[in-house]
Parts: sequence; C-alpha cells; structure tokens
Amino acid sequence: MKKLKKNLGGKSSGQLLIVAALSIAVLISSTTIYVYEVSRETNSIKNNSISDFVLAVKQSTRNAMISSLVNASNGGERTVLTDNLNSFSQALRSLYQFGTCQLNFTVLNDVGYDSGMRFSWNDSGLGISSAYADFTLKIYGVTSNTVVNYAVNVTTTLTVNGFYTIVENEEKLVNLTCKIYNEGEPALAKNMTVFYENLGSWVPVNSSNSLSITDYHNGTYNISFTVNTSSSSVQVSVHAYDSRSVLVQTNTTCNEA
Repeated sequence: MKKLKKNLGGKSSGQLLIVAALSIAVLISSTTIYVYEVSRETNSIKNNSISDFVLAVKQSTRNAMISSLVNASNGGERTVLTDNLNSFSQALRSLYQFGTCQLNFTVLNDVGYDSGMRFSWNDSGLGISSAYADFTLKIYGVTSNTVVNYAVNVTTTLTVNGFYTIVENEEKLVNLTCKIYNEGEPALAKNMTVFYENLGSWVPVNSSNSLSITDYHNGTYNISFTVNTSSSSVQVSVHAYDSRSVLVQTNTTCNEA
C-alpha cells in the first residue's frame, strides 16, 4: 500500500511553527513569573506557597510540551521540545521567592522516542503522537531544600477500523469508526480529514463522496462515504487534530463486510 506522507509545508512553514512555539514558551514563563509575583504579596503559609509554586511549574512544563508537540506534529523540528524546555528552565532561575530555583529535565530517547518525541503513523489503524520528559525541580532555601521529581507525558492516539458494503452502481460504501484519546482518556477532535487510495494516488474524501461524520461527543466518530474503485479492498488514511491542535494520523485497510 502506498503511504500518504504528511505535508511538511516547506521550511518557511516549519520556521513559523517554531517561532510560534517559542513565543508560547515565553508566554508560559511570563505567566509563571506572574504567579510568583502575586503569591509573594500574599500572607499564605510558606509550605502552601511552595506547593502552589510547584503545581504552577508542573502545569507550565506540560503546556510547553503540548505546544512543542503541536509544532513537531505539524512539521516542525523535534528539537523544539528541548529548546522550549531550556527557555523555560532559564526563566525559572530568576525566581527567588523561596530560594534558588533549578529545573532539570531529560527527554526520552528510547522505545520509539527521539528527542522526547514519538510519531507512530503507520498502516495498522493506530496512530500515536507523543512527547515525554522527566523533570527534577530543586528549590534551595535558607533553612531547607525542596526536591520534586515528576514526569510529563503528552500523547494523542487515534484508532481507525472499518469495512465497506456494495451499494447501487457497484459503489463501495465505506464505514469507519475513529476514536481519539489524550493520555489514554477519550478526547475530542478539532478536525478530521479522510483520504482513500485509488490507482496509486491518495484522493481526499469530500461531499462528492456523500461524506457523513457522526460525532458521539465522547471521542468516538463514525465516518461514512462512497467510492468507486476496482480494488477488492479500500485503503483509507485518516488525519485528525485533537482539541489541542496535535496532529495524528494512521492508515487502515477496509474489506467487504
């Protein structure tokens, strides 16, 4: 089966994505600094303040990883994850509410991950776009030190399976069931695009194919459309954006039911 390659959109598009991701990282850092400045003016108990600060750092690292995965899944370089996390870590070093703050990280380079990123887009009906990193947050205070170890996993998964039946004029009515997951939990799709293979070329499915999409509002989507091909099976490719704008795709083979 001929694979449908993702459109990288050219170097300029990738550069714009990288700039956008870095801008988001700067915004994230600014938000964390704001959280710090506001909390410094309160009279809350120190332990609670440290806990809130740690939670803010964890959420900010997750946001940075999401923006990096959006970038890379849409054609940006995988190294954008390390770049964004480095920028965020440097911003944290200037925060002295509780002492010297240091954030170290290690992106995953194993079990299918490269530079903390994994893109498994194949013909199995299972597509995965993922980012993973381990973090160590150290806060060195005057009287005590705080060390927090945590991991962040951002994963969008797409499953597709289907079949076809013969209808009038020997057309094939294809029925697909697509499911989207974020970190293993059902999630919503922002957009889905379907292609089918005909004579070695990938053809986009549109209204001329009587395209119908049913959204069950639980991460499950039913897609049906008609095609006129001579092959005994229908090769299908589904490209989906989750609600975070992470792109994931996979191909599958539909046989007659």
